[in-house]
Amino acid sequence: MTTLPSTQERVLNANNHPLPSTWKQTIALIWSGQAASILATCAATFAALWYITTSENSATMLAAGGIAALLPTALLSPFGGVVADKCNRKWVMILADGIAGVFSFILALLVLTGSLSTWLLLVLLAIRSTAQAFHGTSLMALMPELVSADNMVRINTLDQTLTSASAIVGPVLGIALYTALGFAAVLILDAVCAALACLCLGFAKLPYAKSEHPATQGVFADLKQSLSLINAEAGIKPLLVLVMLAMLLFLPLGTLSPLMTYNWFGGDGFAASAIEAAAGIGLLLGSVVMLIWGGGKRLVPILIVSGLCIGAGCILAGLLPKSGFLIFVLLIALIFAATAAFNAPILPLMQKRIPQEYFGRVMGIFGSLTALASPLGLCIAGPGAEVFGVNRWFVFCGALLCFCMICALFSSSLRKLDTPE
Repeated sequence: MTTLPSTQERVLNANNHPLPSTWKQTIALIWSGQAASILATCAATFAALWYITTSENSATMLAAGGIAALLPTALLSPFGGVVADKCNRKWVMILADGIAGVFSFILALLVLTGSLSTWLLLVLLAIRSTAQAFHGTSLMALMPELVSADNMVRINTLDQTLTSASAIVGPVLGIALYTALGFAAVLILDAVCAALACLCLGFAKLPYAKSEHPATQGVFADLKQSLSLINAEAGIKPLLVLVMLAMLLFLPLGTLSPLMTYNWFGGDGFAASAIEAAAGIGLLLGSVVMLIWGGGKRLVPILIVSGLCIGAGCILAGLLPKSGFLIFVLLIALIFAATAAFNAPILPLMQKRIPQEYFGRVMGIFGSLTALASPLGLCIAGPGAEVFGVNRWFVFCGALLCFCMICALFSSSLRKLDTPE
């Protein structure tokens, strides 16, 4: 039976439910499992893409691997949100982790028997991405039930910190295991860590894992209702537009940074990897700062100021001379540190305005729209950088992002997200 604190010391979660006295231990238990699973997933994904690279030597197949790893999450997140509001979120996450882990184990057996094909690997990446659409939305919907309102920025940043740290360490671990022990070892590690995540979730006491008001309509009716909620809440619309614009303008620049390194600065593969490392370190440091600070009471200014810093950093990066590579590395680290600060307030701002029973569905739609903005931005950024030059494209996108953030300053409905309802 869950022990609740006494009336004098009772702590309420972000949805105003009494938190168990062991809530901090619960968070430590859940995120220990998640940390292992995320790290192993990054390692397995990188190893899978490397396997495709070495076995197929085809840009088309590698692109197919990237699409398989990203597109299902973007397309299916709204449905994942509906499931998160209909079902017990704890068991949705266990099922998602379990399916991904079982499939990794099956692929490991196929590798050991020499029966693996590239198409089966693409299926693995697609299944992982599909599982993430349901796992991620359930975790986001569960977060407000795990901590108090003043810790929402910290819990969101903790999740981001684990993801960014895994993005740095995961590929190194994946290629090290791949080289030393073979691809099967990476897949077995992935399966074991998925099982560990399931065990941690299984032992965690989560009294509010299931919505008190589960959705009862059809899937598409639920999605329509969630869109109506986004449309009805004045502050959420500009927040959604602002995040989508940031994804549209900024994320493609990360994809173009190796081209910037090679074409403008004349760097090699080592220089390009230094940029990736700088981005990961910056994201991690920014996440740690937000985790310690917590964001304070006013979150919209953090969002806008960090967005301005990202835009300004991109402008400066595009204006650097060809001898300024070291400054470019530093700017990339600062830009991604600001990105961590930009991401941290989004979930807490949403949680303030969206009713708890609809939170999973709305976050699923929100996540899907923002995720789709990135490939759309790539479709624009690729030809744009070809025509104008990649360095000028950095300046253009940075300036446009700064303009969007300045416009956001004049949005009264966005500013009101910081005020109590």
